[in-house]
Amino acid sequence: MIAIPLQAIPNQAVEVFLDEAWFKIEVKTLNNGAAVVSIARDDVILVSGQRALPLQPLLPYRYLEGEAGNFAFLTDADDYPDYRRFGSGQQLVYATAAELAELRNAPAD
Repeated sequence: MIAIPLQAIPNQAVEVFLDEAWFKIEVKTLNNGAAVVSIARDDVILVSGQRALPLQPLLPYRYLEGEAGNFAFLTDADDYPDYRRFGSGQQLVYATAAELAELRNAPAD
């Protein structure tokens, strides 16, 4: 997995090149403290205002991944993403298409 650098500020946007595609990720904090995310790949909006939950794919459907991967927030104790803890106990990560395929094809315990 690849960590996507986020700052400890409430509203921000980052652009990264992953799996042969440019992604623009916007993270915004609502008045109630919830984080929402918008993601575009190669200037095509995939999700807009998607609620950020811990350990949940930010692209909610596989078809949105295309040939690329997916994003998720890793947080301590499965806390909801909180911009004040970005880079300190919480991070946005990207799982490549190959990593997702390996996870999805792994035998169940």
